[in-house]
Amino acid sequence: MTDSIERIGIIVLAAGYSKRFAGDKRQAVLHAGQSVLDTSLSRIPDTYSRRILVLHPGDEKLAEKYSSQWSICIAEAAQQGLGHSLAAAIKQAENWQAAVIALADMPYVQTETYRLIQRSLLDHSLVRPYCQGRPGNPVGIGAEYFTQLEGLSGDSGARKILQQNAASLFRLDCSDWGITQDIDTRSALPSGPV
Repeated sequence: MTDSIERIGIIVLAAGYSKRFAGDKRQAVLHAGQSVLDTSLSRIPDTYSRRILVLHPGDEKLAEKYSSQWSICIAEAAQQGLGHSLAAAIKQAENWQAAVIALADMPYVQTETYRLIQRSLLDHSLVRPYCQGRPGNPVGIGAEYFTQLEGLSGDSGARKILQQNAASLFRLDCSDWGITQDIDTRSALPSGPV
C-alpha cells in the first residue's frame, strides 16, 4: 500500500479513572461551557478519517454520545494503566500506516498541531512535538512499532518506545504550548478562555 494521509489515524486515550482529579475530569466543564473531553475532541481536524476513542468499562453513555464520529474501544483492563488502554486500541488500528496517540485531558492542543503531526508521519515513523525545547503530546507512531504498542502494560505508554528509538525520532518544533498542558487536578482547570 502507498503512503497516504488517509491511513494515518488518531487514538484518543480517555479511559483513565482521574484519581488525582477526584472526579471524572473528562466531564469537567471548562470556562467556555464545554467539557474537557468535548474540547479535546473538537480540536482534532477532519483530516483524520480513522479515529478511535478509548473508554473504560462503564462508559456506555460516553460511547453512545461519540459513536457516530468515533470507533469506540472499551479498554477492559483500563484500571491497570494507560499501557493496557493503548494496547487494546492499537489492535483496532488495522491497515493504518501510523497512529497519532492523543490524551483526552489535553484540551489546549491546537488543531494545526494535529495536522502537522499527521503530515510529518508521511516521512517519519516516530514524531514528537516540542515547544520551546519541551517535549509534548500527542505523539505519532508508525505501524512498524504497533507490535511493541500491543505489548504495553501498566502505566507505560508510548514514551518507552520513543526513548528506545530516539535515533529515529523526528522532533517537530512548534509554538503550541498546549502540547505540554494537561488537566490532572482541579487546580489545572482554567480561569479564563480556552
